[in-house]
Amino acid sequence: MRKDKIRLFSFFLAVLLTGSMAMAQETQDGKAGWLWEVSGNGLAEKSYLFGTCHGDGISFTDEEIYGNIPGLADALDEAKAVFFETDMGSKEISDEEKEKIKQLMGKIYKPGPEYMMPEGVFYKPLFDSVAHFNEVNKFMTYKMKDVEYWKKTPGYWCIRLFMYWFSKARMCRAVDGALFEEAKKRGKEIGGLETLAFGMGKLMPLYSDTESIDTLSMKEQAKIIYELVHVFDNDSIFKKPKLHKVYLENDTSKLQRYFEEGAQEMNIRLEAMGSKGDEAKKAMGEMNDYQNKHLLRERNEAWIPVIKENIASRPCLIAVGCRHLLDADGLIAMLRREGYKVEPVR
Repeated sequence: MRKDKIRLFSFFLAVLLTGSMAMAQETQDGKAGWLWEVSGNGLAEKSYLFGTCHGDGISFTDEEIYGNIPGLADALDEAKAVFFETDMGSKEISDEEKEKIKQLMGKIYKPGPEYMMPEGVFYKPLFDSVAHFNEVNKFMTYKMKDVEYWKKTPGYWCIRLFMYWFSKARMCRAVDGALFEEAKKRGKEIGGLETLAFGMGKLMPLYSDTESIDTLSMKEQAKIIYELVHVFDNDSIFKKPKLHKVYLENDTSKLQRYFEEGAQEMNIRLEAMGSKGDEAKKAMGEMNDYQNKHLLRERNEAWIPVIKENIASRPCLIAVGCRHLLDADGLIAMLRREGYKVEPVR
């Protein structure tokens, strides 16, 4: 088996076993929380940055959010406008935006003929055992709701299953959603820092780049499908009570330690995998590099002009995933380099 195949397979398993990537380095402000005050640089009124938790299968109550993050309710009161990563209040999507999204999703939800099973090739013989096939068959039929899943190659389903994981992990009342509900209830102006297509354009390559999978044999693809289904069938992958608790402690350093512990646990599991583990570590490094560059830094850079324009005219609350705030490429550091005073609300 080629090394890239081993690395791909090992990486899939490593991600699912741990459920998280390492977080950016802790900010120098020590025990700062998720709410930050932005002032100076000619601003007539202060605005706020707020680091949210997108969910990953965890639902948050209003009591948890506002009770554990001091100052958030007041910041929402003071803000004239609330900005999220995308405009959560917009129901209208332009035709141009729809076309971009269609192109991004097309390879996944409307596969071409290259993802149709060759004539005479059937699923059952591809699996190591009848039990493995039965587990996959049940999952595809009832969870993926596709009784004709066997018409498409296992390689196609590798990608669809990762999209299933991503979508289900966000089927919860995340902090962003709860804040949006309250902002809407209070009649706040609601906006987005980026278009939906822009954000998806950064994210989708993680899930739609099928080149490595396409080089695998059908049996190797089937093995990946079984491993994914076997993990997804255990609902615990979508329940992270510890992450829920740590986020609500409102302490960036504690969340950093949580991810460090997750990374240590991952290393232990990868070391037990021998050479496959070494390849998986390399893949994890490459994935972290992609995330830091494209999902964090490039998006943060694109958001800064939007933030500057809006906080100049009225007090705003900028609510984005907490990883976007920290490190040298985070919004806190970027705004400070622009001349703003950014301090934690303690």
